[in-house]
Amino acid sequence: MKFRFCGEGDCPDWVLAEIISTLSNLSIENLEELSDLVALRICGQSLEETKIKALTSSLTNEGKTAVACIDFMLISAARYSCTESIFGEEIQQLGLPKDHAAAMCRVLQKHSAGIQQTLKNKAFKINELQSVRKVTTPGRLPSTFTTLEVKISQELVDGLPKDTTHVFSMDRPQMEALLAELKLAREVMQKYENKTGS
Repeated sequence: MKFRFCGEGDCPDWVLAEIISTLSNLSIENLEELSDLVALRICGQSLEETKIKALTSSLTNEGKTAVACIDFMLISAARYSCTESIFGEEIQQLGLPKDHAAAMCRVLQKHSAGIQQTLKNKAFKINELQSVRKVTTPGRLPSTFTTLEVKISQELVDGLPKDTTHVFSMDRPQMEALLAELKLAREVMQKYENKTGS
């Protein structure tokens, strides 16, 4: 079965399982508040872990799968400009009770524009480089090697975005080749920006 909120595609099996086994078992009030917190997180606010735990205390795994499911549903519905009425009908078809679906529709209506704007702002920003710094590893590597710490924002880990840190070492010729490639990439991007901006 195809769903508008999934971009006219199938609903992932894990989302269907979460709707039936997790979201349906939350109270309507808790589902609405949890969905509101997830929507705010999508729009850039920090996730209030203590509130999440309180709202999902009846669930296993501290509500992490419920949060992931709601995150998917709200982002997907906003991405495909799914109306609240169609969204409500479709999640009911997937097994969410009518009043629970209405609660999620209220959250979608409230945050849809903000989520869409966030998606536009973050387009092409998955695995976004946040910082690079040289770190010292005294005595562990030859003097021709450099160790770098790279911080990445929203790296996809097991299908979910997560801030990560990676540490790796390179010798001088590799570093010089990487730097030359990055400079070339920047020049190409700047030319493209100049063309689209004119």
